Amino acid sequence: MRNICMQNNHIIGGEFDVDIQGFRHTKSNNGVLEGVYKYSSGRSALYYILLDVQKRYGIATVYLPDYLCSSVMIAAHKSQMEVVFYNLNDRLEIDAERFPMESEAKVAVLLINYFGLKNLEQQIAFVRSLSKNTIIIEDDVQAFYEFQKKELMADYKFTSLRKTFACPDGGLVKTYNELAIVADGNKFHQYKFAGSILKSLRKPEYYDDDVYLHLFEKGESHIDDEIVMGMSQMSQEIIVKNNFECIAYIRRRNAKQILEGLKSLGVRTVVPVPEEKTPLFIPIWLDDRNKVRKQMFQQQIFCPVHWPLEGMNVQKGVEMAEHEMSIIIDQRYTNKDMDFILNILEIALK
Repeated sequence: MRNICMQNNHIIGGEFDVDIQGFRHTKSNNGVLEGVYKYSSGRSALYYILLDVQKRYGIATVYLPDYLCSSVMIAAHKSQMEVVFYNLNDRLEIDAERFPMESEAKVAVLLINYFGLKNLEQQIAFVRSLSKNTIIIEDDVQAFYEFQKKELMADYKFTSLRKTFACPDGGLVKTYNELAIVADGNKFHQYKFAGSILKSLRKPEYYDDDVYLHLFEKGESHIDDEIVMGMSQMSQEIIVKNNFECIAYIRRRNAKQILEGLKSLGVRTVVPVPEEKTPLFIPIWLDDRNKVRKQMFQQQIFCPVHWPLEGMNVQKGVEMAEHEMSIIIDQRYTNKDMDFILNILEIALK
């Protein structure tokens, strides 16, 4: 057991809160919105990509991996694309021997950059080797820092801002094609932003957690209905004020500390975590994940699961839904927080 204080006076995990003063006074200092298309969410970004794929290339089928978020399925269904699943191996990469795509097929293939930890170049090359008619979509929803790179090997790539930053909404697309421009911002961001403000002001004597959690949930409930809408002006103002280099440094520092602790605890990560990557989370594999996660909840450490099945019957997804847990390492947290997480994890594993 690490010799540190076992008290935690704040919640670890959940949606981001907002620094109102920082939002007002920080100068805009990055070019994140230059040369991108802006939509309401990650699923909205994918929806508009799939519409363009249909119209531009006459493609009506999209191949999806058998481990994914249900929001990907929502975008596919709302764009009326036929879905074919392909198998992943234990490295969360295309299982080449079982890949169902025929030679020279005219389809779209979605590749997911899981947890921001994958290099997709070889998978892109593999798909292109089978068919030059295939359109490749890179899902960087968990990989903002990979989305930011100038190289565009896929035909389209997209990300979601609210997964990585204190933005209430926003999905971005990069492509050499000309996509639909949506000027009308969504409405759900208002609930998300209001919840973030209340969370930032939270004290037990002020109000219950249910007050701001209700706002988060209300915003979440409207995201699918507003899949055709654009990114809010509020998030456009917030995202350009983020210091990406500083945020990446904190995430990598926290990730390194967690990885060292996991090694000493004998806990393995779902996929390797390269030093040069900036992870969204550290995904770990647990035999009795639900027991461990429940004990961490009791200490106000809210580790998400990627992903709940939500009615999907996907082979790799079923396996991961029972054993994966994501350790939080984002820019809100300190070395002390990482030690606290590791201590509670150690207790929960016993």
